[in-house]
Amino acid sequence: MKQLKIRDLKILLDLVETKSFSLSAKNAGLTQASISKSIAAVEDTLGIKIIDRESRPVRLTAFGETLLPRIRKHIMENDELFELVDHYKKAPSGEVNIFSPSGMQAYLAENILPPLFQRFPDLNVTITTSNHYKADYFKGVSFNNSCDMLISYSPPHNQNLIARKVKRIRMDVFATPEFREHHPFTTPDELSRHPFILLSSMANNSYENIFEFANAETAEVKSVAVTGKLKFDNIYTAINCCRNGMGYMVTSDLLLKDTTGIQAVLPPEWGIYIDCYVIYRSRKNLPFRVQSSLDYIIELMAQENKP
Repeated sequence: MKQLKIRDLKILLDLVETKSFSLSAKNAGLTQASISKSIAAVEDTLGIKIIDRESRPVRLTAFGETLLPRIRKHIMENDELFELVDHYKKAPSGEVNIFSPSGMQAYLAENILPPLFQRFPDLNVTITTSNHYKADYFKGVSFNNSCDMLISYSPPHNQNLIARKVKRIRMDVFATPEFREHHPFTTPDELSRHPFILLSSMANNSYENIFEFANAETAEVKSVAVTGKLKFDNIYTAINCCRNGMGYMVTSDLLLKDTTGIQAVLPPEWGIYIDCYVIYRSRKNLPFRVQSSLDYIIELMAQENKP
């Protein structure tokens, strides 16, 4: 069978919309005879009539009505294919603004930015700290007007934004060996007896954090309230205090690259798990540089969850 030409199919769609050979000819900048020839080419290739030429205005045959959705899908897939090729031929350039909690920035610097710049060397990237507040975990995070994409531990407050869940991060309890020796525990619920370095985003009005400990072997979950005299909104300051033996703290080993002096102390079957989202506006409103970097960042972060 001969191949259908996309140009002829698009002329057919326009004719369906206008219901007039003369209007379609005007839209395409062609003669009515050329429009008629394109429709005839489609019908000859398929071997069946699509347009009822006797009706006024022009309308589809019964077969044409059945075929129309498939033609629309074929044209859309063809356009998407060439759009993809066109995107990869271009080199995205310009500035991309990424907002993220301070605790994610070491991970971005280590795992995301190097391959991003390798693929798109003409990009400029600004990383802005956007730490979470307690309310963000219940009401959703805010999205700054100057932000292109937000890396977040919580979905957005604005339901018009898109949130892709890309990672599930395991967090542990860390301490110096000396602090662990002087503040021993066997199960997570015993941690409520010992001093913690607290995270402001997880704290209520008192000096308390509540963590959900999950057992990967039994699916048991324990909610444990821990207290302390130090509370930080910057994870790296908290890590330095932990290294000085000032308490236990909850963080992820993703953030502790090349950090010495503290170690994970939970039994291996226990962990604290949080979801990580990439949040952005509707793709149709995004510049090409943002679309390209967004797609690649989501791909990189999602890949790490695969075995």
